[in-house]
Amino acid sequence: MARDTDPAHSRVSVGALRAKVMRVKTGLDVLEYELRQEQAATIGRLARELRDALDALHAFDGRASSGGTPVDKRDPQRAYLVDSAADALWNFVVQRECAGFRSTEELLEDYAVPAEVRVKMGAVRPRSLV
Repeated sequence: MARDTDPAHSRVSVGALRAKVMRVKTGLDVLEYELRQEQAATIGRLARELRDALDALHAFDGRASSGGTPVDKRDPQRAYLVDSAADALWNFVVQRECAGFRSTEELLEDYAVPAEVRVKMGAVRPRSLV
């Protein structure tokens, strides 16, 4: 059998090729790995912050409407919760996009982000004087 068509020989060649392709990790490789770990940790933390902000808004709305009256969307405490959720959403989306994730619409659906939070995402609000 010719050397080029011998299946055993081609497997050895592929294995030898793989061994040659593997390279020693450089300082840059280690740094890139550490940066990816930090990115993942940050995205996880921001996801929890978004979930907490959305849960707080939902809980407020639940308490406010438990008496049978509609939620007052002008309530200053509720407005603060909406702004907080919008800020958390903005931070989360920006970090995800920096990491290469682009499925923002899917994220908005998965987290059930209310429309009023979506429209305020990224809006600059005046700082409180308190």
